[in-house]
Amino acid sequence: MIFDKLWANRNGHRTDAELRAEIYEAFRGYHPLYATKPRIEVEVIDGVATLRGIVRGSGQRGMAEILATETDGVKSVRNELLDDPSLEGVVARALGRDPRVRLSTTVVRIKSFNGVVTLRGPALTQMQQMAAEAVTRSVPGVVDVVNRLVVVPEKDGTHL
Repeated sequence: MIFDKLWANRNGHRTDAELRAEIYEAFRGYHPLYATKPRIEVEVIDGVATLRGIVRGSGQRGMAEILATETDGVKSVRNELLDDPSLEGVVARALGRDPRVRLSTTVVRIKSFNGVVTLRGPALTQMQQMAAEAVTRSVPGVVDVVNRLVVVPEKDGTHL
């Protein structure tokens, strides 16, 4: 067994675990990616790397794929990473569609940082406030929710 591993390493073959470690090392070595503390999970099966998690922007999403692809021994890369702006859009659509919430993004601000989504703005009721948090938590890629919605009851027929 030890001989097989030594022979494989001398002939350029790396195990999936070694490839995974090298990809993480490449991420750590690229400061613009590493500095933002992205939440990236790497899985390698038979030399095929799958990237999952969330990064700050589409540039980081692309760079993570490039770094993984350039790792010697990786056959291909499946990039399933999300980026914060895309996640914010998915959350906004989910909040607008859910009949319990129906919050407008012209009134409510949605901000994501590595998958931690902060909601700010007014809600008509505490039920709407709580439903907005529940809907946000249900969106794939959301790591946590900071609910800063403030209940401001409707006045004189005006709506949010």
